[in-house]
Amino acid sequence: MAPRRVPYLVPLSVFFLWLPALLLAAKPAAVPEPGFQGIPWGSTLAELPQLVLVEPDGRVDIYGYKEGLPRFANGPVEAIKLYAIDTQFARVMIRYRSEDTHNRIKQALESAYGKLQHNRGSMIRGLNQEYSWRLDETEISLSYRELGERGLLMIQSRILAPRFLDLLSDHTH
Repeated sequence: MAPRRVPYLVPLSVFFLWLPALLLAAKPAAVPEPGFQGIPWGSTLAELPQLVLVEPDGRVDIYGYKEGLPRFANGPVEAIKLYAIDTQFARVMIRYRSEDTHNRIKQALESAYGKLQHNRGSMIRGLNQEYSWRLDETEISLSYRELGERGLLMIQSRILAPRFLDLLSDHTH
């Protein structure tokens, strides 16, 4: 008696052999560590030798890089300011000009944090464009004004940034 052949055995075995490769290929890009350029949220910026205190305030201190033109996303930008509230690193603000710089920054952010999903009411074209990414510990907001070709990128800790609002409410009383 000849062995009975099962017609679906070959396709099924091929599927199980290729399954691990398919799962690995579908894996999203690794999201960078929370923080900015290797500086974790909550760090004490005063202890970092590459930074200098540019605007001391007591509760909110603003730092900049000591040397060289500010760079982000493989190109120059106008300014990079790192904010510490109560000595803890909580926010970065990057100012830039030109549509080319805007497109380069947007592409770098999409590569690192994923493609944008456009929500109802968000602007992706026009005079004012706004984009945002919300991660577990980090929130990123990118605004660009076509008139004047000016952009602002804000990267902040979702845990520490609300303290800035608390500080504002303390000053309104």
